[in-house]
Amino acid sequence: MTRSPYDTRRSRTVLLVVGSLLLVGGAVIAYLGGRDFFAAANMESMDPQFGSFFTMAGGAFMVIFGIGMLNAGTLGAQSRYVAGETMPTVKKSAEYLSDGQGIMGVGRTVDDGAAAGTQRASGPFCRACGTRNDEDARFCDGCGASMA
Repeated sequence: MTRSPYDTRRSRTVLLVVGSLLLVGGAVIAYLGGRDFFAAANMESMDPQFGSFFTMAGGAFMVIFGIGMLNAGTLGAQSRYVAGETMPTVKKSAEYLSDGQGIMGVGRTVDDGAAAGTQRASGPFCRACGTRNDEDARFCDGCGASMA
């Protein structure tokens, strides 16, 4: 079985696993370094505790990189969620702002063929060219673009 060039499952899994390990490990290291640093600051000796401070800072950077890797591993799911939540609002806004004509094919509700008295398709408009298609069309009748 050949893999698709756009198959990112392995990359996402690596990002999620390594990001989780960095996050947990960095939190533990930052806690231990911070505990030692602040415990030494309460002591009466004024010796600087650079080792404890740098341990705490290194753990904090590990936490930051872990969060970044977790974010990168879930970026596809985040973008699909945002698109699903915002697209209905974008369509309604385009419909309202353009009096049914749509903006670049989004939000179009006016059927030019119905006004002329001809029988036309009753499905969605194509986002690429604005042609109305059949309800069950997978590709546009006008330009051939995917209707998905």
